[in-house]
Amino acid sequence: MQFKGFIPVIDCTEIEPLLNFYQQAFRYVVINRTETDQGLQWVHLKSDETYLMLRKRTTRGSDECATDNILLYYYTDDVDAQYRFMQARGFKLSALSETPYGMKEFFLCDPEGNRLGVGERSGVT
Repeated sequence: MQFKGFIPVIDCTEIEPLLNFYQQAFRYVVINRTETDQGLQWVHLKSDETYLMLRKRTTRGSDECATDNILLYYYTDDVDAQYRFMQARGFKLSALSETPYGMKEFFLCDPEGNRLGVGERSGVT
């Protein structure tokens, strides 16, 4: 048995603001969507080699896992350019920093409060 891929799915209260955020910040494009009489319910997105799904939240049962410890981390080949791109569009970003384990990175939150990281190997190992 092999895993063939990984696509994060973000549950959200309202899809449209989150969709706009990911399109503006990470240049995602919609490759599939589901709409009902209640509006947009699900969106499948792609940006370069990454995929993401946004799903309108239904009530959470007590047996479901909490997600407040999740971080979506994006690797890039030019973290400085990505930082400038997002900064120019007015996103609230942490400072760029270099880690002891060789990443140059920054962090931000999406409109639903999900934590996101963007990083590039800095050459230090």
